[in-house]
Amino acid sequence: MTDTELAGTTETLDALTLNAGTTEKFQRDKRPHLSIVFCGHVDAGKSTCSGHILFITGNVDERTMEKNKREAIRKHRDGWEFAYVMDVTEDERDRGKTHEMGSAYFETDAKRYTILDAPGHKCFVSSMIGGASQADVAILVISSRRGEFETGFEGNGQTREHALLLRTCGVGHLIVAINKLDDPSVNWSEERYADIRSKLIPFLKTIGYVEGKNCVFMPISGITGAGLKSPVPADLVGKYYTGPSLLGYLDGLANVKRSADPNIRFLVQGAYRDDGKLTVYGKLESGELSKGEKLLIMPTRREVLVDSILLGEFVVEDAEPGDFLHLRFKQSEEEELHPGYVLCKPGMPLKAVHYFQAQIMISDKPLVSNGFECMLHIHNAECEVSVDRILAKVDRKTNKVLAKDPGFARNGESVIARMKTIGQPVVVELYKDFEKLGRLNLREEGKTIAFGVVTKIYEKQTVS
Repeated sequence: MTDTELAGTTETLDALTLNAGTTEKFQRDKRPHLSIVFCGHVDAGKSTCSGHILFITGNVDERTMEKNKREAIRKHRDGWEFAYVMDVTEDERDRGKTHEMGSAYFETDAKRYTILDAPGHKCFVSSMIGGASQADVAILVISSRRGEFETGFEGNGQTREHALLLRTCGVGHLIVAINKLDDPSVNWSEERYADIRSKLIPFLKTIGYVEGKNCVFMPISGITGAGLKSPVPADLVGKYYTGPSLLGYLDGLANVKRSADPNIRFLVQGAYRDDGKLTVYGKLESGELSKGEKLLIMPTRREVLVDSILLGEFVVEDAEPGDFLHLRFKQSEEEELHPGYVLCKPGMPLKAVHYFQAQIMISDKPLVSNGFECMLHIHNAECEVSVDRILAKVDRKTNKVLAKDPGFARNGESVIARMKTIGQPVVVELYKDFEKLGRLNLREEGKTIAFGVVTKIYEKQTVS
């Protein structure tokens, strides 16, 4: 599997104007920024961990927590008050399931963080993929409660698929947080902790996450907060874990290298109307963006003018790679934007295509043949595609061509295929040129069946 490791350099930040017409300055924080995504099987405790972190870092006050606690009791969901910090809709709270990708912001003395809280249910994997594609680091939350780990990992649970998707989306560092160790069925058992590790380590190694290299395990309790900000007390874990807390480990990670490419690549996660004007939110992956900037929407090729930029709770004049932003446009009443659209400079348009070539590894499908249709997931985009033509089978390790125009491929084989979108074109780039827009996953009937990278973009979009 192709592997690009995260390297470190410090984010350069400067002073930005807080509001138009004022001399007050918002001083850009010199601390590096890190985006983290919480993933794992449904009910593993992802939202509880996220919400508790926001509370202990001072981003949620006691009054809000008391209100959440009362509501949790009223809904017969005692202990869900921290999850309610992230799960804000009535439906999510009633069902006790995260549906959409939630996001929040917090700080430590060492870094600034954006939390992406991914849904765990298999019906919402597309939202999880969108979050994983924007993350610098992933936290795979595992429930240690008796029966819950087994359901998530050994049955038709999402632990395996989430881990694979994290890797295929390019998340270079994985933290496996073994949660709910405070549960009476576990009681911080060393045997249970070791058993879970022994089952996860071999699997994670097969997909490229190696303990001691780009993967670490740690015990936590999302509900009590043990192991989140401060290390788990020694009287609970004894000598089987002597490492840092979750936040302590994140603070110690090397800084993420941001793209130096001057072209703007703003990956749209969603959009809404504010006073009749279109506002989009997403992540700036490359380039520097300023208020008053003219941008090109791909794939529609419509131009918009940035009226204001919101970074967290601040209105700013400029933004840099790695920033999660809300952009409000002027004169955009008739324009629409959807997840998977990309904003760029008008003079440096990105490619929106119907046809492209990809090297694909078939991971969970007995047979794929010419004309096979499925769903493509690439960055935030999701669209229907067909495997227009399998051009070759290749050796997984050497990329040597084993057979030309085979017409079909079996599970476990690697192929070079020409892909065709069904409907609107999709924005892609060569993996070697810009990784974030060149990684892809293929899914069918609720499961991931293949993954790969874009290797060629056809200049002529009428392919014979």
